[in-house]
Amino acid sequence: MAENNVKLFFNKLDYLKNSSDRILIRSNLVKNFLGELHGVNILDIGCGDGSLSLQFLNDSNHLTLIDISDKMLEKVKDRVPSDLSDNIRIINDSFEAVNDEEQFDVIICVGVIAHVPVVEALFEKIAKVLKPNGILIIETTPNPYPIGKLLYPYYYLRSLIAGQLPKYNKNRLKVSELMSYASNMNLQHEKTVRYSFPLPGMSHWPQSLKLRYTLFTLNNAFVSRFGSEHIFLFKKN
Repeated sequence: MAENNVKLFFNKLDYLKNSSDRILIRSNLVKNFLGELHGVNILDIGCGDGSLSLQFLNDSNHLTLIDISDKMLEKVKDRVPSDLSDNIRIINDSFEAVNDEEQFDVIICVGVIAHVPVVEALFEKIAKVLKPNGILIIETTPNPYPIGKLLYPYYYLRSLIAGQLPKYNKNRLKVSELMSYASNMNLQHEKTVRYSFPLPGMSHWPQSLKLRYTLFTLNNAFVSRFGSEHIFLFKKN
């Protein structure tokens, strides 16, 4: 049931509009983390509209994009050049559909942890299909402290009044928990970037202003320490 609710949530496509600032920044961060890639096999779990991984689509890379939202994958298909269609595989399913025997040089898993039914199963799958010396880029959004605690009542009441309470409970994986999973998977932590925390009324801001604000939370050394989004780069030993 929870998986169906997740699919319904992302099929509305409101996520793309309301999160365009974060999607752009995530895409740029992934590009900065990985640089130029050639001759690699990439898996994008919970790919959305493909913004994070399609930038690496070329005649030598092979991409597997998987998402439970068929509407999101329609966006992906619209963005794939016809001459590179043989270099991409699109799967409309959960991450569990990835064959355990497959091996990937790079796995991108951003904006996913909050929405999976069982976090442990996600990490087990990643551990099986990530090659030795492979790269994992993964994101978690634990409640930021103390900002998250202060703002939670506001967002809860706003959603309650609007009749938009979530249909499922999102996972709030702590950084310490993520690091524990990574250690068990023999992953070496290479880098972490933090940015973004929502402000009251921010959903009504113009997209250009939201982007400027999100960039500020990324680039300001002090403010980024309070960022609610944590994106990690790991390398498998």
